Formats: sequence, structure tokens, C-alpha cells
Amino acid sequence: MDQQTAFRRAEKQYKVRDGLLDLSTVIDLSGTSRTEGVHELCLAYELCSPSALPFQLFTRTRPRAFTIDGHPGLIIIPNPFTDEAQRWLARKCLCDCTRPPNRTNLDPFFELPSTSLFTLASEANDTTRPQCLIDSRILSDSFDSTVTKPKDTFYSQSASPQALLDRLRWCTLGWQYNWTSKLYDLGVSEFDPELNELMQAIAVAITNPTRAAANSCSDNTYDGTQYESHAGIINYYDERATMAGHVDKTEENMDAPLISFNIGLDCVYLIGGTTRDTVPTPVLLRSGDVLAMCGESRLAYHGVPKILANTSPAYLTDLDAGNNDVVAGKYPQWQYFAPYLSTHRVNCNARKCL
Repeated sequence: MDQQTAFRRAEKQYKVRDGLLDLSTVIDLSGTSRTEGVHELCLAYELCSPSALPFQLFTRTRPRAFTIDGHPGLIIIPNPFTDEAQRWLARKCLCDCTRPPNRTNLDPFFELPSTSLFTLASEANDTTRPQCLIDSRILSDSFDSTVTKPKDTFYSQSASPQALLDRLRWCTLGWQYNWTSKLYDLGVSEFDPELNELMQAIAVAITNPTRAAANSCSDNTYDGTQYESHAGIINYYDERATMAGHVDKTEENMDAPLISFNIGLDCVYLIGGTTRDTVPTPVLLRSGDVLAMCGESRLAYHGVPKILANTSPAYLTDLDAGNNDVVAGKYPQWQYFAPYLSTHRVNCNARKCL
């Protein structure tokens, strides 16, 4: 007798090898696949770029938005960003947000410097610069004895920035989340101001939307003008990575939406109900897509069982794609970002905690 939950069965369905993967029942909001049960939303407010940015974030102020039957409060905006904006977001997520005092999955085990791993790995390709290794904490006095030592000997020896970048899985923003206690008890750093402004702009735009066909039935009544990003997590997925089904419920404020955006590879995203026994709906998320879990969907199980290889858009993967961007001079050359984004999905999410 099958004792697996409906969510677990769906996860296994999409974890198969690429050659066996069937996407015919996955909702694709680009319009090339399943669209039953999908409803277009009319946004009541404009999606406005923060005025301080020297380039345009969004392609239009009233982008298309959708919700899905059985998931009240779920709002998806298919890629509202300009190409340059996506490259800017990739730069921020890989270079700016991974630096101390923000924490990463590598911090307990390595003495990470103030310069980002991505920047150091890019500089290592320049033979005129001195090569560096980053020391392990495990054999030093700085290692936290309450942390379980990994069995993998990689973590007990010095490593190159590139080797560590290959093992970067997440970083936390703002209120620092403790994966062991499931609490925000590791201190507070400043949430990146520009990312906060972006999340606030999205929160305002998705306030009180109406369904286009019915001109009624709001899928999010939260007042977006009250939104502030207190905490966030950036996940870095390689082509084999997954995210098991879970519910985000540590925050005291469960009325404010959880907002996220995706850069890089496409993925299959599962959105279920308040228990694992609800059959989840599979949705294809592409680079640039914005997803907000509002209202009832804020407590829904969700996860990522599959990353789809070779799906990053050319405006991210071409070696010279970002060379003329306004902010290009502040970061490593785009030729270093392109290979990473060809093989990774970056997901940044934010939530208001109080």
C-alpha cells in the first residue's frame, strides 16, 4: 500500500531524468502548454521602478498577472523585467548579497572574506593577480562546537573561491535565519535597500487585483504600501538541485505576501495546500518570473523538484551580454556571470516578519 503523500508522489514524478520528463501537465504561463484553471488578473496599481535606479527595471507598468484555481492568493507575474534588470539582479544576488554580515551555508566552516566568492573566483582567472585560498574554520578556535562537522573532508581544508562558489547553496538577508532552531535568532543585517524597494514595488502592484473575466474576487487584500522586507533568502540551484516541499511559517506576520523572483534556469515549481495530502499543481517558472504567496497560499506547501538544464535566456548566457549595462563597471566582467547563469537558477525571496 502506497503510504506516500500526494506532494511526495508529485515530487518523484518530476525528479526523473530529463529524457523521461513529461511537462505536458505543467502550467506554462508563456501559453505553450496547459492553461486550464488559470485566471488572468488585472493589477489595480502600477509596477513602478525605484526612482534612484539609473535604468528601467520593468518593461511595462501594468504587466500581465495570473492566479490558479485551488490556490487562492497565489499571484504570478511572468517576467516583468528588462534584460538589463535581470542582469542587475544576478549581479546583486551573486556579488552584493553574499558578503558579510549576511550569512551563507559556508560560513560555519570557512573564514569567508569581505569580498564575495563570485568576485574572488572571477579574479582568479586573471593570472596577473595573486591566487588565494580560503581557510577552513573546523580545525581552528573560530569553529562553533555546536555545529555538526561534515563528514566530507572538503570542509576541513583550505579551498579556492571557485571551489566554494560551486558549493554555495544559500545566503540570508536582513534578519538572519537559523536553519537549526527555525528562528530568526542569528542577528540582523541591513536588507539590501534596492532589493527592498523592488519588493515594495511588487507588493504595491499586487494589492487588490481583480480577475479579468469576472472583474471581482481579489486574490490579495494586503496593503502593499505597508510592506517592508525584513528577511530574505537567496537560493542557488545547480542543475541537479531540488527544494523539498515545505511551508514558510516562522514569521509573526502571515498576512503580508512572501515575494520571490527567479533568474537563470527554468524550474518545475509545485504549489499545494495546507497539508502534504493535497495534490500540488505544477507550474513552469522561467527567468524573471515573479511569484507572490498571499492570503491562503501563504501557508501552502511548495517546492522545486526539478531544474531544467539549458533553459537560461541568451541575454544572460551570452558572454558579452552585459558589457554595456549601466552598472557593469562595478562588477566582474559579464563573461564570468554567463557560464554560471547557464547552469544555475537563482531565486531571491523576501518576507515581512512583523
